[in-house]
Amino acid sequence: MQIATLANEMFIHMSLSYFQKNNASFFIDTFTTLYPKTPEKILFRALHQLEADTLVSIFHKEDKPYIITLRPNNIRNINKNTLDKKGYTLSNDVFTFCQSHAKHFHLSF
Repeated sequence: MQIATLANEMFIHMSLSYFQKNNASFFIDTFTTLYPKTPEKILFRALHQLEADTLVSIFHKEDKPYIITLRPNNIRNINKNTLDKKGYTLSNDVFTFCQSHAKHFHLSF
């Protein structure tokens, strides 16, 4: 699986979790469980791509991603066309939810 495709799938998973459960933080185990056949190195690259695009923050433990936090405030401030151009395919419903509810989510980075 390509890094961009994996990053998109991870972003969708996190966004849907935020949309459905207001959960914005994920342990690395979430992704190793979702993608058991994907080498850690590839998972980490996809997560770092999301971090480079300022969609998540990553807390590292022993030089490996440990806790990944969705950054809804950044989603709120981004244009959907920009996400699309970067290859992210977030549904309009989830995107709108993240934009409207991010201001109520009290994480600042």
